Amino acid sequence: MEIEYKSTFEKHLAAGINLFTGAGFSLLSKDLSGEPLPIGDKLRTELSENFSDIPKILDLPRFCTMVAKTQKDELYKYLYSRFTIGEFSELYGCLDSFEIKNVFTTNIDNLFQKIFETSTKKYVNDANLHGASFRDKQAIDYYYLHGSVLDKESELIFGDLDIASTFSSDPSRWNYLTTLMGRYPTLFWGYALRDAGTLQAFSNALKQHNQKDAWIVVHPDFVEEGEISYYKSIGLKIIKSDTEDLLKYLKSIANDSEMFSEGMGVGKHPFPEYSVPSNSSLKHRAIQDFFVGSTPEWSDIYSPRVIRVRFYDEIEEEINRGKNILITGGPATGKTTLLMQLAAFYDFNGFKFFVKNISKGKAYTFLSAIENKPSMFFIDEIQSSLEALEVLSRIKGARFIFAERDYAYLSSSNSRFLSKSTTVIDVTELNLSDQQKIIENIPADIRSTKTYKKEERDSLYEFIEKNCKTPRIRERFKNVLKDLKSSDQRLVELFLLTCYLHTCRSVASMDVILGYFEKSINDYREIYDLIEMLGSSISECVGELGDESQDYFNIRSNLLADLIYSVSSTSDLAKMLTRFHNNVSRYSIPNFDSFKRRGYDARLFERAYPNTKKGSEIYDIIYKKHPSPFNLQQKALYLSRRRDHQSAFKIIDEAVSRAGSKNWSIKNSYAIIKFKANIDRDNSIDVRRALDESMDALEQCYTADIRKAFHAMTYADHSIRYFNKYRDAKSCDYLRKANEWLTEEQRINQSLGNISRLLRTVNTALSKCE
Repeated sequence: MEIEYKSTFEKHLAAGINLFTGAGFSLLSKDLSGEPLPIGDKLRTELSENFSDIPKILDLPRFCTMVAKTQKDELYKYLYSRFTIGEFSELYGCLDSFEIKNVFTTNIDNLFQKIFETSTKKYVNDANLHGASFRDKQAIDYYYLHGSVLDKESELIFGDLDIASTFSSDPSRWNYLTTLMGRYPTLFWGYALRDAGTLQAFSNALKQHNQKDAWIVVHPDFVEEGEISYYKSIGLKIIKSDTEDLLKYLKSIANDSEMFSEGMGVGKHPFPEYSVPSNSSLKHRAIQDFFVGSTPEWSDIYSPRVIRVRFYDEIEEEINRGKNILITGGPATGKTTLLMQLAAFYDFNGFKFFVKNISKGKAYTFLSAIENKPSMFFIDEIQSSLEALEVLSRIKGARFIFAERDYAYLSSSNSRFLSKSTTVIDVTELNLSDQQKIIENIPADIRSTKTYKKEERDSLYEFIEKNCKTPRIRERFKNVLKDLKSSDQRLVELFLLTCYLHTCRSVASMDVILGYFEKSINDYREIYDLIEMLGSSISECVGELGDESQDYFNIRSNLLADLIYSVSSTSDLAKMLTRFHNNVSRYSIPNFDSFKRRGYDARLFERAYPNTKKGSEIYDIIYKKHPSPFNLQQKALYLSRRRDHQSAFKIIDEAVSRAGSKNWSIKNSYAIIKFKANIDRDNSIDVRRALDESMDALEQCYTADIRKAFHAMTYADHSIRYFNKYRDAKSCDYLRKANEWLTEEQRINQSLGNISRLLRTVNTALSKCE
């Protein structure tokens, strides 16, 4: 027996699930005469023997229709006798151990009523006769869609669920039933491909609601891959089992499921500002804003147009296995959206917290207030909250789902909690099904008439952007800067300053802005005038980084802020950075602990300062204010990227001296700079010795540091370049070691796409070593 997303399925069995049953569900039952219930062609054969005047060539639905025209009483009498349950397997009894909320069925038998006839936990409420139950946890609402042998006034129907005929006289009933199915996950049990019309009808209807998980039971001996592909295409997960084996499995876990049944609530949320808001409490904005690149808001998350990509199911399954999750991927790949969806829709009987940029001090207040009550933390941009994580992880039984960029994950994974207790899932790659759903849900007024498929280099947002007829965000960024420059140069600086702080996980406080402009602005009201002129590009910031003593501002779009690296002019960027690092005290920067990890990044300074003399001067100012070896490390990387390898090597050597030989991040940079300084030089004994020393340094990093993936990827990249230069036995040895390390890291973190891509390149090179 195989169950897709087994842990998630088991969780829903305990928390609440719908059953949708077809003929195969009743296979282990018999009628009053002790005969097994007939299904499919067997029933048609029996009827043709009892009603011999009807053409045998007709299928079951048409056969019953013809008989009912002239011999309805006789037909129904026969059906009542054959589908009234006399006995059934004791295995069905385990069903009263699970939280079955609703049963929908196209069967006409009374098996479900018989199963729960003697139950002390649950009873079957005939919703067709009595209406839905009201605040009754013991009730299972039962909806028969093709009639029932217990309801002599109901029409008995055989064949696919005919929406047009069954609900044409009462469309509100159809809407109500599909709404019910949207409240809980659903298990389709007893259906086959011949019942595709029934399954398709409900699948299409559920797409109009916030669709819950749905599984279908398929017989492992009588199902083909094409059939499974069809079920998956309409959103169903697969359980390969016959009815008997599935019941045996359910019986085996029945006692365990009671441990997870719904209990008392955990009380009032201790930090409402970090709770997940309900849909009804939100002010909704136009969903077009989301599709053109604005940072996701909660109202977007609840919109049916923002789909849940396949990674949602994968992550949910891992959570239900008891794992903590790190969602990673490149910029604009939907990490925050996915994290917010999980926070909003994952069923959890406890406190849920959605946080980012949480300080260690704040974490201690969480620790005191929660008191080991069930808690789940959804933490965006986890690199900014690593110290807080070490505190929060002390909460007994707390669960964690994080989001962070892939390169940031690698540089922050020296957190022992992350490295030992977390499953990493890379969400960069979208499958074709997700791509199609995304395109279909782009609002018509902004959707492009031409459809573009996602290319490998495209981020999720770039894929969406190509399928919209709105201006590209790069063009909008350029236009914003152009308009601001024509109005007031200070607006350009304020805009870039806010973008810069945003990318560094900080915000623009009034203290920072006033410090930045120093004597050129003496009245804070001028600042507010500038902010008002920036319009919708900037918004007031709320959250832990803000307080009531001053105002804080942030850029509205993460994507817009990220473009500071590639779109803003070198001169504008250099002017902002120079003024900022000369005028602003590090003590005034909100969330400085996170800011310092990104604020001095060599890649940004490489773009801003093509002249290494000016770039070195600004790094010297930074180091004077904040004498950290990590700032020397960034200066060295900047010089190396600007191909001043000799100066870079002197600086990184100084950084190693100040940090100590066991600072593996700086040692890694030392190896990189040494390698880059020599790999393109003409071959000599000294060059090769330097390259070998670089490879040896990386091997030390990999062996001693817990950030294995970080060092393995650097080593692999260098081994490829080394092989391309020498193509000898030693270069092949480096490739083999790279292959060994990457294979191990891939085994541990299968979702890190960069490792897989690099491993393929290494193996291609290795094939030339044979």
